[in-house]
Amino acid sequence: MEIVETSPKQRPTLLTVLCILTFIGSGVNVFSNLMGMVMSPIKSFLGPEFFEMALQDIPEEPVKKFVEQAFEMAQLAIDHIFEISLANFILYAASLTGAILMFQLKKLGFYIYASAQVLLLFVAPAFIGFNLFTNIGILFGSFFAILFIALYAVNLKKMN
Repeated sequence: MEIVETSPKQRPTLLTVLCILTFIGSGVNVFSNLMGMVMSPIKSFLGPEFFEMALQDIPEEPVKKFVEQAFEMAQLAIDHIFEISLANFILYAASLTGAILMFQLKKLGFYIYASAQVLLLFVAPAFIGFNLFTNIGILFGSFFAILFIALYAVNLKKMN
């Protein structure tokens, strides 16, 4: 009788580093969005009058118009803070789950992670609408989402 030794698959260093970065990033975001849901009842303290006071101190008209648009978006975000935090919480938890599965060299984790990252780009626009600020957020967010998805995809052949 012959004894065959099988060694477990080695996790590539790049995959380990990516997973650790995702554990940190997604873990912090899961916690902060949980806090956003818990703290959402205090949104009434930041009503439109809070922003109107700040607008009075801006003398230049083009700057005032830009800041006004930013305040409108901020007010919409405050009005939907619970919904935005809940959606982000679920998607960051899915992202974290995907990273845990990829850390265990399971290919399913990649698909969960990639789906969550793509959906995260559109949470704010779904509640606030598309505007200059959300478009900039999508642009910057998509850079990192694409980067991490591509780097994880490089390691797909090492996963089951």
